[in-house]
Amino acid sequence: MKISEIIKSKPKIIETEKKPIALVTGASSGIGYSFTCLLASKGYDVIAIARDHQRLYELENKLLTKFNAKIYVLPLDLSINNSVDKIAEFLKKENLMVDVLINNAGFGVHGAFHETELQKELNMVNLQIQSTLSLTKLVLPYMQERRSGFILNVGSVYSFSPVPFQSVYGGCKSFLLSFGTSLAHENKKYKINVTTLCPGITQTEFRIRSNIGKNINSIKHKKTSGMSADLVAEQGYKALMRGDLICIPGLTNRIFVQIATHLPTSLFSSALTLVNSFRGVNSKNS
Repeated sequence: MKISEIIKSKPKIIETEKKPIALVTGASSGIGYSFTCLLASKGYDVIAIARDHQRLYELENKLLTKFNAKIYVLPLDLSINNSVDKIAEFLKKENLMVDVLINNAGFGVHGAFHETELQKELNMVNLQIQSTLSLTKLVLPYMQERRSGFILNVGSVYSFSPVPFQSVYGGCKSFLLSFGTSLAHENKKYKINVTTLCPGITQTEFRIRSNIGKNINSIKHKKTSGMSADLVAEQGYKALMRGDLICIPGLTNRIFVQIATHLPTSLFSSALTLVNSFRGVNSKNS
């Protein structure tokens, strides 16, 4: 069944004693993993979505033991077009309505645009943009009817600037910031909070999977540089509950955004290219 069909036939809302429900994408690692643990600790039952079956089931066992939280495990690749339809069918079957949506799933592609793989970039667009739009479109009518809800989209400090040699990734993150801010204003009257979380370098496996950094190539360094994923998730959650439009965790990241938004675009892009050249981002084979 398509999302549009499920929305049209949505059931009447019945008040129950069920725990609130959070849905987290990219839940098996990094910021998504931290959000899943944080939400479980705060009394949510969590729908955890990611591609990695094994990690999801390990996460389920951990949170059931530690917090007595119900974890609904959905091993899905959200870059595939019909994956959100499967989520819609699951929500209808289980009679679940999402209170908190964390659109976190993503990956990066680096290198000059003429050298990178088109299919990989299209998959990235599907994952970061199409799945975000589809999931938000799915849960928003229920939130509007209840006049309550929380949506957090994970952008980046790169949401605020051009990103040479990561042009499609940066474009996706800029879209998420613009979309999230617009959505927040549209839904004020429904008392729905929409926040765009814009972290910088974070202690996750993201840079390893993206193969970023030929000059800083230690796996340990890539996993330990930047803010911890737990701290990023904690600050993002607090901002979402407050109703902040944008959350930029960490002083260094806030300074970066200030520079990015005040320097002339050409000057900042040149400086960023130089920095990324040192980090090994400017080559497909870095």
